Amino acid sequence: MLTSRRDFLCTASAAAIAGLSAREVLAAEMKKAKPGVPAKWDMTTDVVVAGSGPSGMGAAVAAVDAGAQVLVFEKGDNYGGCGIICAGILQLEGGTRFQKEHGIKDSPELYYQRLTSPKAKDHHGMDPKIAWQMAQRFPEFLDWSEKHGVKYRSFQAEAVDSQHSGAWHHLSWPEPGEGAMMVPPNKDGYVTGAGLMIPLKNYFLEKGGKILMHHKVTDVIQDETGRAVGVVVEADGKTLNVRAKKGVILAAGSWKANKALRKLSDGRFSENMISTGDPFVTPDGSGIIAAMRAGGMLARDYSKATSCVRRKFGTAHYNFPMGSKWGAPGLSCAGARWAQLIFTNKDGDRFIREVDKWDLGIGYNFYDAALAQPEQKLWIVYDDETAKRFRWSTQPPMCEEGLAFDAPTIEELAKVTGQKNLVETVARYNKFVDAKKDDDFGKPAEMLTKKIEKGPFHAVRCILCVHNLCCGVAVNENFQVLSYAMEPVPGLCAVGENAGGFYPGGVAGGMTTGRIAGEFIVKNA
Repeated sequence: MLTSRRDFLCTASAAAIAGLSAREVLAAEMKKAKPGVPAKWDMTTDVVVAGSGPSGMGAAVAAVDAGAQVLVFEKGDNYGGCGIICAGILQLEGGTRFQKEHGIKDSPELYYQRLTSPKAKDHHGMDPKIAWQMAQRFPEFLDWSEKHGVKYRSFQAEAVDSQHSGAWHHLSWPEPGEGAMMVPPNKDGYVTGAGLMIPLKNYFLEKGGKILMHHKVTDVIQDETGRAVGVVVEADGKTLNVRAKKGVILAAGSWKANKALRKLSDGRFSENMISTGDPFVTPDGSGIIAAMRAGGMLARDYSKATSCVRRKFGTAHYNFPMGSKWGAPGLSCAGARWAQLIFTNKDGDRFIREVDKWDLGIGYNFYDAALAQPEQKLWIVYDDETAKRFRWSTQPPMCEEGLAFDAPTIEELAKVTGQKNLVETVARYNKFVDAKKDDDFGKPAEMLTKKIEKGPFHAVRCILCVHNLCCGVAVNENFQVLSYAMEPVPGLCAVGENAGGFYPGGVAGGMTTGRIAGEFIVKNA
């Protein structure tokens, strides 16, 4: 049986300190004895779902709608995972009602073509069968969610920012929620992930489903034929054997909060990076490991830079609003605001063209450059005129202690932040602004509009965050876990970030994988 979450993370951390690789840590977990079918079960249900995030609740609601008795086990303190703290904007495609109302021509067939197009950087290499299944089911998400109590406020036909392209459906909720908002509230409510996750929770509970907090699924119990017939659960220092008569759905999230195992996704993910959602949610990879111990094959990681990495400014916490107990929001620094500042590394050297676009036309993107910097210690540097223009404060509650600094001169700012080359870098950059020509990184003339010259001066840490990881086990189009023989493990599904080899498409995509699995496992028990 697997170790407890605390012991597992401690073991992983100790292993990293001892010089063990992520593969060695994973190998140690795989060698542990597997649980047998117990003589007596502690609990019995039809379907067990591990995880209460978007994919887990998609599975739970679909299964209960299909007539099953469903138990959701959530290992953490907070219901809803990253879904409840997300910004509440959903990218729904394939011909939704809102798309039609705004004259956007789309259909499941057109969506499938985009998913499988050579130009689809988000989904390139996706299994065509999974792509077809998603294309057929994704367009109905709007109507499905509304039938389950979810409300929408509006539709945005254009990109939100450089990291959120495409068209977006805005959720509506009467309260702000735990996560930061990208869209301002109005008379029709707040745009927050709570508007999706709480109505689904209420519906699920009304239908007789149960959600047990602080219950962590650590292993899958299989019978002599290899069929998943239950799970091992840790709760309150006890070990429970829970029978699942129809099957098990693993939806426990990625391993982005596990600093040892996340290196399997990208060897550049250092100890200095935070995981998005921490400390509200801390995915440790337990669901993926449980699937592998049940015979599942680890799939190739389908993460891409704009999905698997994010950046925050002046805070070591991702997507929390001002005054949140979970962390400070940091500075809102995107788009045209990059004309007002420079990015520097630990030594005070610029390392990138300050243009907030995915394609910089230089063969690599912002994150490639950022991850390669010494200790991944990054800064944005700007003057007080910029600070006043954008109402940026380096003090709490906007920024966190130790991540933002002020000084009357660039020389003093360089000393307080340890950026030995900063004075020379700022002087050189100001000359580029005068000449409207960046000889170092080719920042376009229209972005060379502001010199860094009016004190006091400010330096704010740019913190890199591990975000969406598509690092789970191989699955088929019904999200059944596939063995090393590429045969389904009977009675076992993996959804959301427990399923690997493809990018599901954010919160709504992850929830759609859960819906498909929830329906399948009940109908094919």
